[in-house]
Amino acid sequence: MIKPPLLILLFCLNLTGFSQQGTTVSEKENGSALKGIGFTSKTKLDRFAGAEATGRETLDSIYAVRTGTEHSFINGTEYFPYHYRAKYKPLLHYGEDRSAEIIVSGRKYDGIVLQYDTYTDEVIFSEMDNDFGNNLYHISLKRELIGGFTLFFRTDTLRFRYFTTEETGGNVPPGFYEVAYEGPTDYIIRHRSVVHQRNGIDEYYYSPAGYIKTPDGYSKITSGGKFYKLFGAGSEEMKMMAEQQGIKLRKAGKREIVRLLQAYDNRAGGKK
Repeated sequence: MIKPPLLILLFCLNLTGFSQQGTTVSEKENGSALKGIGFTSKTKLDRFAGAEATGRETLDSIYAVRTGTEHSFINGTEYFPYHYRAKYKPLLHYGEDRSAEIIVSGRKYDGIVLQYDTYTDEVIFSEMDNDFGNNLYHISLKRELIGGFTLFFRTDTLRFRYFTTEETGGNVPPGFYEVAYEGPTDYIIRHRSVVHQRNGIDEYYYSPAGYIKTPDGYSKITSGGKFYKLFGAGSEEMKMMAEQQGIKLRKAGKREIVRLLQAYDNRAGGKK
C-alpha cells in the first residue's frame, strides 16, 4: 500500500493533468514541460513543474519496485475505465482471477496482472492501488512494444500476439488475437465485444470471432458448412471426423475446434 506522503506527491502530479485526457507514463517522462497551462506567474509555474517532476519520479520508482521492471515495462498512457457504468464490461473475463506474462521490447515479465479490453483492443496494467483499496492507475501499454502476452486463468490459458494486415493478407482486421492452435492449420480468435445501449447506458456484449488459416490464407468461421469448405479436398474427411467426435460446429467452443484441427492435421497422409 502506498503511504500517505507518496499520495501527496502523486496528487501534485495530477494537478497538472486536469485538462488532459491521458497521462503518458514512460522512462522518458522526467522533464517538466507544462504546455497548455495558463499560469501567468513564473514562480507558480516553477513550483508546479517541480512538483510534477518529483511526483513522476516517485510514481516511476513505485512501479519499478512493484514490478521489478526498471521503467521499461510501464510504457503507455493512462487508461480511463469508460465502461464504469456498464453491467456488461468489455474487459476479457472481467472479475476472474488471473496472472499474466508479457514480452515488452524483447524482454519477458511475469507474475503480473493484466486486463484486455475487447472493445478498444488495449492491454491494461492496473496493479497500483491507493489507500482506499481501489485501483488508482490503469496504464494502457504501447502495443507497438508488445511482442505478445499470456493470460493464465484457473481453467484456461490464452496466448496473444498482434497480427498485422501484411501477415494476414488483409482478410483479418489488425489487432491482438489469441493463438488458439498452431499447426499445419492455424486457429486464432479475436476476443471482441460490440456495444449496445440499454436504459441509456452503453453495454458491451462479448462477441468473439474465430479465423482458420489454411494454404489459401485466413478465413473467418461463419458456419459449419463454410468451415468444412475451407479444407478443399479434405472437407468430407473433416466432416467425418467431426461426426466421429460428436462435434457440432455451430455449438463448438475453442476446445472442440482445437481437438478437431489436431485430429485433421495428425491424420494418416495429412500434411505435416
